Amino acid sequence: MIATGIVAITLIGIVGISIGRFGGTNPAGPGVVLDGIASIEGGFNKGFVFLKENLEELINYKKNANKIAKIEEQKEDLEQQVIELNKKLDEVESLESLKKSLNFIDEKYKANRVAASVVAKNDGNWYDSFTIGAGSEDGVKKDSIVVNGNGLVGKVYEVSKNYSKAISLLDSKSSVSFKLMKDSNYKGVITQNTTLDNKESYKNKGYLQGYMFETSYDVLPGDVVVTSGLGLYPEGIPIGEVDKVIDDKNKSMKHIVVKPYVNFKNVEDVTIIEPRNIG
Repeated sequence: MIATGIVAITLIGIVGISIGRFGGTNPAGPGVVLDGIASIEGGFNKGFVFLKENLEELINYKKNANKIAKIEEQKEDLEQQVIELNKKLDEVESLESLKKSLNFIDEKYKANRVAASVVAKNDGNWYDSFTIGAGSEDGVKKDSIVVNGNGLVGKVYEVSKNYSKAISLLDSKSSVSFKLMKDSNYKGVITQNTTLDNKESYKNKGYLQGYMFETSYDVLPGDVVVTSGLGLYPEGIPIGEVDKVIDDKNKSMKHIVVKPYVNFKNVEDVTIIEPRNIG
């Protein structure tokens, strides 16, 4: 603005001198001078309009920049709130899952139970074996039963002070006696050590394998499989549903392939139940 003022004063002085010099004898007449003044005035008007428009844009830019900064701050606050809400939701879902798992266990086995999280697993996609963040100091014992909100997961095979190691039903060393929900007389064993031709393909899908005690048992796809109560596991813990029935005529066996209720690709929170004393 100061520079513009100085330029204006200088130009006005030049115009005054020109008028004085050519006041009475200007051969071109006053029109030339007036045209020059008009031209200069037009240039100044354009200059002031340009400055005004750009100054407004500058002011608006600063205001918009402040608004953007505030929006960014609000966005960060909202993202943090979403993270906290998701964390609380996960905790609620975990508690609900553990609460549901207790419904699978008879009341006399609920006295000694431990809720814990899985802290490590074996290599590969499936939870064949895994480590639980609870040990002997928490009351965990060898052969304790491991369940979650979907059903039977497996059992503990090694216990240290603060951690325990467990195998799932997918492990080749694991086996469990089962019965069909529709008829408790129809029993068998879940084990990955079968003689099925496509046993590896079933395991790669995360499915369980087993066989019926009698070939005459009427077992069909969709039948619900639960623990029978024989051996280590209490009766009635859900295992899964029959996906396929395979008759082995040569060995007089009826094999079954079971789709488990537990997602063995993702085992996070579990309930550990003290084993039964079956002497």
